[in-house]
Amino acid sequence: MYVTLPNTEVYLIYPRQTLIIEGNLYQPRSPKNPGAFDFKKYLAKQGSFSGLKGEKVVFRTDKKLWGWTNLRNRIINGFTDALGKENGLVISSIILGRRAVDLPPETRDLFVNIGLAHVFAASGFHVALLLGIVFWITQSLSPKKKLILGIVILIFYVGLTGIQPSILRAALMGSSVLIGQVLDRKTNALGALLLSGFLLLSINPLWIWDLGFKLSFLATFALLVTSPFIEKKLDFLPPKLAGMIAVPIAVSIWTSPLIMYFFHGFSFYLIPFNILATPLIMLLVVGGIISAVFILIIPNLGILIAKILFWPLQILLQSAQQIPQLKLSAFAVGQISLVTLIIIYSILVTIWLNKRFQKYWHIGALIIIGLIIIPIIYKNITLLKITVLEGNKVPIIVMQNRGKVTLINVGSETDIKYTLSPFLSQQGINKINTVIITNNQDELSLSIIKKKIKINSIIDLFDNKEFNNSHQVVEEDSTIIKAMNRESGIIKWQIKDKYWLWIDGQKLDPQSISVHLNHGLDVLLWSGKKLSSDWIKLLKKYQPKILIISTNYLPSFIKTKLNQENLKWYWIERDGAIQWIPNQGIKPLFNNQEEDS
Repeated sequence: MYVTLPNTEVYLIYPRQTLIIEGNLYQPRSPKNPGAFDFKKYLAKQGSFSGLKGEKVVFRTDKKLWGWTNLRNRIINGFTDALGKENGLVISSIILGRRAVDLPPETRDLFVNIGLAHVFAASGFHVALLLGIVFWITQSLSPKKKLILGIVILIFYVGLTGIQPSILRAALMGSSVLIGQVLDRKTNALGALLLSGFLLLSINPLWIWDLGFKLSFLATFALLVTSPFIEKKLDFLPPKLAGMIAVPIAVSIWTSPLIMYFFHGFSFYLIPFNILATPLIMLLVVGGIISAVFILIIPNLGILIAKILFWPLQILLQSAQQIPQLKLSAFAVGQISLVTLIIIYSILVTIWLNKRFQKYWHIGALIIIGLIIIPIIYKNITLLKITVLEGNKVPIIVMQNRGKVTLINVGSETDIKYTLSPFLSQQGINKINTVIITNNQDELSLSIIKKKIKINSIIDLFDNKEFNNSHQVVEEDSTIIKAMNRESGIIKWQIKDKYWLWIDGQKLDPQSISVHLNHGLDVLLWSGKKLSSDWIKLLKKYQPKILIISTNYLPSFIKTKLNQENLKWYWIERDGAIQWIPNQGIKPLFNNQEEDS
């Protein structure tokens, strides 16, 4: 079961407690909008099929905080004392991994968007540096003593970070290196990687769905099979510099297709920023591990050492915050199909296995780029569709007309983050030609969307100075949008030969809008005031071909009347996003939406 609690309660909870929680049970729902996070599917992959929205803990066993949790909290508190809360949580996440630390979502999303998500994933990078420190300190010890000490340190580190697939995989590989030293045999790193992956999936097959596990596996694989190849190509550079450049390039080659498949985007600054950030990250990881050790042994000394990390951390954070401001920092590639993903990785594997194909690697690279870019170009030339997305207050309409995008309503800050931005990324939209705002739009949302995507023009549909009842707002190719009535919030648009009418007023009566209805109406989008019997009579009279309803609640008797009048209707709250495509008509994008309970 997935349980959430207020922050005031969460800080009082630790492992091995028995709790009684008061709250509301719920069944996780599938997303209503394309591109949105599928919470139900995510929980199912974790083996959870229900949720509890906890309000308070009414009983907890009073057990003394001990073990890994106590040590982890001491390290986190030490870093926050030395660097402040925000910086302390960031360095704690870098050392212990994001699952061991409650990192602010804004910071986590920032690093994900610029391609540095691995910084907060305790994995092979951390284990390699940790073992490097151990080998340096224990140079005079015998291999057997190195093995014992190394295994103890790895177990200790895994315990601190928690049972995370990526760190377990790295620890198993690190152990194989230690064993190889004792036996005086060279470790087959690739074999160790495959064996560790097999063992972990045998223990918990659900980890196959863990994106962090897959990315960690691919990144390590890239270091073993592709990084040496790139280093040879960079033999004109000093070896250490060539290695620093080769590692992020190799990792990006193998992980970027999977990242684009899940997140529908790519950053052109991914490789350059990774190259520049690597020395800082290494300094922070090494310095963080050393200071964490002293925080546990001599807290005051550990805090003093941690303070040295302030400026390197600030440089990393400030640089990361500047990347999203640059052009092409986030390029939406759209939804990559599973078949395309398989073809891309098949090409990469073929180049790796076949030395003959390695000579023509640039041809494989061009094919991969073509597989990603050609669908985007084809969409811009041919695609014509309208999508009605569910918003918190009013629906959001996205019109795609052969590369030109018109957006009616931006929605709230929450809508932008969880509905609009994921949809634009999934559709491969990197520019909006026209944003049309209505009575419901606030300035904060506009400022947020302008930072996320390029917008050519913004038009206030009901501007007090320019508005008149026949004011034509947009006319691009086959799209015409008009404002019909400010008070009633009535908008009419025509795309090709289809006529849409959107009524979004709270103070309406049938007579005030009957003048805007006609018998040739193809789609009526209804939001705002709840439907009543009088409205049903009006709809029966004018018989729009399709009725789309966007309200939080729809009474059962209204549903019955709509069915009795043989009106074809959709309810966004139940059916999710609605889409119109020529020759296909209007249909919900999700056919498995749960009935509203």
